Amino acid sequence: MKIDKYIILPLFVVLCACNDFLDYKDKDKVIPSKFDEYSELIYGELIHKESGASCLNLLIMSDDIGSLVEGNKEDQRREYLNWYCWAENSQITPDGVEKIDPAWEFLYHKILMCNVIENEVGAMEDDLEGVKYRLLGEVQAIRAMSYWYLVNMYGEPWRSEEQAKTAMGVPVNIEVSIKDNQYTRETLARNYEIMETDLKNALMNLEKGEKKNTAFRPNKDVVRLFLSRIYLEQSRYEDVITVCNDLLSETTRIIVPLAWMKGNNDSWWYDYPMVSRDAGSLLFTWWTRDAVPTFGSSSSVGRFCVSLELKELVKEYPNDLRGMSYTLWDYSAKTIYKYHSPESKCYGMNYRLEEAYYNRAEAYICVGKWELAMNDLTSVYRERVLNETDPKLEASDAEEAMKIFRKEKRKEFCFEDIRWFDIRRWGLSVEHEYHDINDSSKSVTYVLEAESPNYVLPLPLDVQRLNDKIERLKRVEAIVK
Repeated sequence: MKIDKYIILPLFVVLCACNDFLDYKDKDKVIPSKFDEYSELIYGELIHKESGASCLNLLIMSDDIGSLVEGNKEDQRREYLNWYCWAENSQITPDGVEKIDPAWEFLYHKILMCNVIENEVGAMEDDLEGVKYRLLGEVQAIRAMSYWYLVNMYGEPWRSEEQAKTAMGVPVNIEVSIKDNQYTRETLARNYEIMETDLKNALMNLEKGEKKNTAFRPNKDVVRLFLSRIYLEQSRYEDVITVCNDLLSETTRIIVPLAWMKGNNDSWWYDYPMVSRDAGSLLFTWWTRDAVPTFGSSSSVGRFCVSLELKELVKEYPNDLRGMSYTLWDYSAKTIYKYHSPESKCYGMNYRLEEAYYNRAEAYICVGKWELAMNDLTSVYRERVLNETDPKLEASDAEEAMKIFRKEKRKEFCFEDIRWFDIRRWGLSVEHEYHDINDSSKSVTYVLEAESPNYVLPLPLDVQRLNDKIERLKRVEAIVK
């Protein structure tokens, strides 16, 4: 992988020059030299920046998604079929066209920018307002989050501490300028060590730094949430509980209330998307990306839709508002209003307070405190159901509690990318039915087997072509049932 051309996007390129970074270069370029200028740079380059069609495969590969055929004129699924069937070479469409997810380039660009800004801001003198520490905390948080996505897309899943010592992670870039290097993969253990260090440093700096009470800047809430994610993946359950306790005791965010959920189901329900700046639970928002392909189409006759399995799941809970709105999908509207940009008033990648309850609940179950887990699940459930006097989720043992937990988490976070990461983490099998565009009565069922090597996405084709040193995990051919 060549950092100068193939991992990063062109950016403010002068930022990455070298030691004379703050010198005047050209009157057409703006060179940050003050904290407020770096603050704007972080917002524009690391938070606000759009990513196009990145990470759409996370949804298409999950079991939240099914396919629908209502005629034989046009098929808008075909371009994404190889993601949908977990093909060995998923970056080539059935028509032989390259379809490369831009996430690798997009996220490594962010990592390089974080390195540069951390280096320059760290060398500046402290200020009374603590802006310096806020900026350092923000870039450390964003760098850790960027690595988290890369590791969980292009690295092997964490299975044990011993396995992680040799399992393939992703390359680590520590440069503060553009260099023509070819990088190799680090171990999974090294990646997690780097993420944890960055998140802990971010938490420390944000504690000391200027306070921004907004979901549009990285903050202690989202840092703790990502710490809970990596601790869950490492089976460090007591650490999960501790960090979620800290988050939930200090945050000013709330679970999306039932009153908001009700608004999501009247004649103006699209004005109340669940993922929203105004719904109360948003911890952090960044990174705008394209809409899910074919979901918003009114003319397509072959398109993606909510999976039948997910629809059947929500039918088990007839009073659950999540099943009455976005999960069932309005076929006439041809879209899902869980997130709708004009009404959501936030970016496309979002993190909600509810996840802290679910992460702590999972950890409680794994350490034998399943009754406490059910209390956490109930905290969310009672804000999701109608016509129940005392909404409550109960289990008789840890096994039943885990079954309820997984169902509740799937309902709560469908279409938010979390499901694909849970499929990898839990080693689940998934099936996708694909109906023939010319005869909807005919279909093929593709299978992603449990613990499949195809949990790991292939390296982008341009990286494969240009870097013969980087290790590649062998994927397998698509399996047809």
